[in-house]
Amino acid sequence: MSNDDTRSNGAGLQGLPGYTANHGVPGGFVLPIPGASTPTPPADEPTDPWSSTWHDPALTADPATPEHAGTDAEPVAAPAAPLIDSTPSHWSTSTEPTYAGWSPAGAPAADPEPEPAPQVAADVAGTTHAAGAHDDASGTAYGSGAGAGGDGPSADELMSARSKGARQKLKADSGLRKAFGLGPSRRELAERDRLDRIARPITGRKTIMVINTKGGGGKTLVTLMLASYLGRYRSGSVLAWDNNETEGTLGMRAPSQSHHRTVVDLLGALPQIANDPNAGTSELEHWVREQRGLSFDVLASADDDEAMRIIGEQEFEDLHTQLSRFYRMIVVDTGNNRLSPNWLAAASHADMLVFATSLKDDTSVVAAKNLDALVAMGRGDLVRNAVCVISHTSAKGSDVGAGVHTREHFEQWVRAVVDIPYDPMLSPGLHLDPLKIARRTHEACMEMTAVVVDGL
Repeated sequence: MSNDDTRSNGAGLQGLPGYTANHGVPGGFVLPIPGASTPTPPADEPTDPWSSTWHDPALTADPATPEHAGTDAEPVAAPAAPLIDSTPSHWSTSTEPTYAGWSPAGAPAADPEPEPAPQVAADVAGTTHAAGAHDDASGTAYGSGAGAGGDGPSADELMSARSKGARQKLKADSGLRKAFGLGPSRRELAERDRLDRIARPITGRKTIMVINTKGGGGKTLVTLMLASYLGRYRSGSVLAWDNNETEGTLGMRAPSQSHHRTVVDLLGALPQIANDPNAGTSELEHWVREQRGLSFDVLASADDDEAMRIIGEQEFEDLHTQLSRFYRMIVVDTGNNRLSPNWLAAASHADMLVFATSLKDDTSVVAAKNLDALVAMGRGDLVRNAVCVISHTSAKGSDVGAGVHTREHFEQWVRAVVDIPYDPMLSPGLHLDPLKIARRTHEACMEMTAVVVDGL
């Protein structure tokens, strides 16, 4: 037997008979033969020293413990890892087969050791989360199993993610900002917000009443501009109705004059329309005046005082009932007598009030009296939700004198006050074309319409 075969490790432990001690592995070891002093293993552990699953506590003992202290043997450096591990070793790149131990003949085969889980690099793990679990603004992870059956994301999550992506990539619609691919300006963002507010869904059919019993307060102007913007940005189905008890000017100021029939003519044909369950907007084209390119219609008042006297409370009720079948929005331009039956009937059916006034003393005072009368009628809820529109009739006009007091007075009562700046295209005349107004006037009319729809 060679010297290597009888070589001792200094602790009285020898290599296996007939096998050379393993000194070729860095920090090599010598498989010891268990001696008589080896602690008896627990009953549930195998007692065969040649089994691959046998465990000797002496191999994992800390050399610095008291039982090893005081020996004359040369200290052995502790290995970097336990000498016996239940998982395959990965520190060696050698392809030679590793000795896995010997089992007695007839012993059951040991279960194969499970393969270790694949290691995922840190950068790959980060991209996996980014690709499969996007967090939304509410803190819920996209793809967290909130869909049908809890197996994946729902269609609502996809729509939400796409809409957020669209908002993050907003581009300008016009001008140099569009040419250079830049985002929209603050002015364009404000207009988009107004468009969204105007076009938002509204439940049921709505009636908007524009009032000021003082002539020249801007009722007809506000009625036409409001109906025009509602029609263009709410896909039509809007009617501007002149409910003046005398000769109103709404029909004269409207751009299109397809015919000259009025509300009195419609009232005569109303029983036939009411008795036809299949009647549509085509049956009304002979009585209302279509505003081409503006997506709204005009119902003009009568041309003489005698005819208008037949429009009483019941007549207004019948007209409103039938017109509500064909129009989702009705903007009513009222007259100058708040005690007339058709004025009172309009106030009882109104879903929204719009006070139209200017900066003139008499006009604003009359508008304030109309407000007091409506509160006395028990329509304080409408007054609190109303909008006041101040039309500037002069290019040199400023908020001095009555203008300041008018705004302060109405702000104490109504929900919002909106100014329409002076525009030569809106000055009194026969025809009013909403498509030819200035840019700042357009923005003011957009804000007026958006504020009105906000309250519906």
